[in-house]
Amino acid sequence: MQRFALSLFGLCLAVTAFAHADEWSKTYSIAGKPDLRVHTSDANLNVDTWDKSTIEVHVTSAHYKIGQGGITIEEHQNGDSVDIELRYPHHNFVINFGSIRDYRVDVDIHMPREGHVNLRTGDGAIRLANFKGNMELESGDGHEEIESVDGSLRAHTSDGHISAAGRFDTLDLHTGDGRIEARALAGSVVSSDWSIRTGDGSVTLQLPDNFAADVDLRTGDGHINLSLPLTVQGNLGDKSVHGKLNGGGNLISVQTGDGSIRIDKS
Repeated sequence: MQRFALSLFGLCLAVTAFAHADEWSKTYSIAGKPDLRVHTSDANLNVDTWDKSTIEVHVTSAHYKIGQGGITIEEHQNGDSVDIELRYPHHNFVINFGSIRDYRVDVDIHMPREGHVNLRTGDGAIRLANFKGNMELESGDGHEEIESVDGSLRAHTSDGHISAAGRFDTLDLHTGDGRIEARALAGSVVSSDWSIRTGDGSVTLQLPDNFAADVDLRTGDGHINLSLPLTVQGNLGDKSVHGKLNGGGNLISVQTGDGSIRIDKS
């Protein structure tokens, strides 16, 4: 009986660590262009920009408490570089109560428009909007939405769709399982080769009328649809197309294992 009581007491302590709504905020002053790194094993990351010379980070938790016994936040600033990492508590058992399973952690960030961001979550969605510069996004399991951006974008997820729109210099989009929708706005250039890949899903790529690039399109089980004039090199097939847009240039490679590819005007 005593052993059972101790076990129940330990379980109650662990549940308390989980079933606790909490929040955390901090503001960092920036003199120049920010260099922001945010890594977490399990949270949704939402980043937008403003005209202030500050980075504001707000973490909200629906069931975990923040602090000792719950989520710990390791953060430091060195000049214009800000590094934030969320660490979760480890327990020796799995709790299956519905109210605990449905926990949610959100990291909401406002920052200056131009700089560098590196965002990584093991399990969660990523949203980035109105940013200019170098962008690196990675999710183990979650969708990624990138809107009104300008610069070089690398966005990878193991399981989830990717939606990206902006003016791009370089573009690297990859999902293991999900569709990809990419819209390159006027002024986009293939300064280095672009790569768009999905293991299982469709790909829609929208490009400006005067866009110049070599294009390599391949699908394992799907169709290829083109609405832009393409000078084809070699044989034109249902599963693969290689050619030039507006005289050609650096390469855009689009591949899907199981899905269709569509190239449209943006």
